Amino acid sequence: MSDEPKKSVTSFDVARQAGVSRSMVSRAFTDGAKISEASRKKVLKAADELGYRVNFLARGLQTRQSNLVGIVASSLDTPFRSQQVKIAAREFIRHGYRPILLTIEENDDVEQWVSVMLNYNVAGVLITSATPSSQIIQECRRLQMPLVLINRGAMQDITDTVQIDVAQAGSLAFSMLTRTRRGRLAVVRPKTESYSVTGRVQAFVSKCAQEGVELQEFVADGQSYAAGHDAAGMLGLSTKDIDGVFCATDLLAMGVMDRLRTDWGTRFPDDLELIGCDDIEQAGWGAYQLSTMRQDTEEQVLAAVAQMRQRIEKPDAEIQTYIQNLTPIFRQTTLSSYD
Repeated sequence: MSDEPKKSVTSFDVARQAGVSRSMVSRAFTDGAKISEASRKKVLKAADELGYRVNFLARGLQTRQSNLVGIVASSLDTPFRSQQVKIAAREFIRHGYRPILLTIEENDDVEQWVSVMLNYNVAGVLITSATPSSQIIQECRRLQMPLVLINRGAMQDITDTVQIDVAQAGSLAFSMLTRTRRGRLAVVRPKTESYSVTGRVQAFVSKCAQEGVELQEFVADGQSYAAGHDAAGMLGLSTKDIDGVFCATDLLAMGVMDRLRTDWGTRFPDDLELIGCDDIEQAGWGAYQLSTMRQDTEEQVLAAVAQMRQRIEKPDAEIQTYIQNLTPIFRQTTLSSYD
């Protein structure tokens, strides 16, 4: 067996094998390009026989156009975020793009990863975690690289965004917990701030103050099940003084439920009403049947992909902001689920 490296197959080799021009080879692998079906089949057959693969990265660097798109996300161990990324990847592929996923941690520099995307000449970047500075957003605009943010804060004046109505979320959480009885409330929130989670909690706190309802706040280490389980240790000591609890995420709520049921024998909703937020799949599992507020990931991603496609086609189009309302989901942790 020869130790010589295998020679890479070029578009010239494919063209010669198929008996066509190199430009026809390029058109055969370009979505929407003009080429007869017969010629396209000849090129694809030759490419298959020779083992030819298109180098899309090289093509993008040469033409300053690319069908690569970046997805920047964190917390992929959470059901809501992993579903969001799954749908985003599916939608980009459906529209002829090839997604690149970059995962970041809490302390990572999101601007560093956006810069990496710029080096690869991607067609656009979707960010679901962390918020880049206005400077990097302006740089992306200067380079006409679309940047779409999902639930990333008050950036709607300088880039396309999709975000929940945090004020509506806070008011909805209040109304769900006071629908059948107007009692003392509590909120469990993560100590790390983020636009959508902190925003919905602040709106809930403001609504309680506006309505003159007594409220206790409990701080969890994060947004996870484990953080909710830990925070319920302090909450359990105060349940006799609380009628309803709003947990900022479903995972927090499920952790709270399990700890209170195990350590204090709490019955939901008889002893305590409880709601979460997001409506992840696990919220509807038999062990929880959690009342919550649905943040529709499909709706969010479809809106974000539509914004990016429009920005790619019309770089100077007006900035788009898509505001999403949450939907109340009544299950078995609120008395109102039995109406």
